Amino acid sequence: MNDQILVGLSFIVTGVYLTLFWRNPTLALHGVQSAWLMFTKAFPWMAVSMLIAGLLERSIDRHLLYRLFGAQNGFRGVLLATLLGSLGTGSRWGVYPLAAAMLTARASLPSVMAFTTSWMLISIPRSASEFPFFGIRLTFVRMALSYAVSLLAGSIMLLFTRS
Repeated sequence: MNDQILVGLSFIVTGVYLTLFWRNPTLALHGVQSAWLMFTKAFPWMAVSMLIAGLLERSIDRHLLYRLFGAQNGFRGVLLATLLGSLGTGSRWGVYPLAAAMLTARASLPSVMAFTTSWMLISIPRSASEFPFFGIRLTFVRMALSYAVSLLAGSIMLLFTRS
């Protein structure tokens, strides 16, 4: 399924670039140059994140993940996954392999949904960098709403996965 999506997106992007190149070659060339620059900046971060995620995937006890985040835990697993995800500081390139490791260990979809959502939205360690820009009140309100969204996403997924 993922390969089909990648192939489909590749055809769409290629078609857009070919059309753009036919209509405005300079813009198409600048687009490719910008993409290459972004890739060269992101690649080292992606590589390091993947290496760390691979190491974590192999060193985390799968039975523990199942006990903590398996379907038998219901909302408690969603709550724990939300709290764990909020501690994340790594990149998106790191969180998805960790979430895949959780799925491999038979963690529930609602727990993985809550984990990835809270990782993206909350990040307690990064919140200290918000205080100087947003102030303590706005930072805490944003974090509280982000916890609520993460719990809501996991809870909605719980409803969809229970049959």
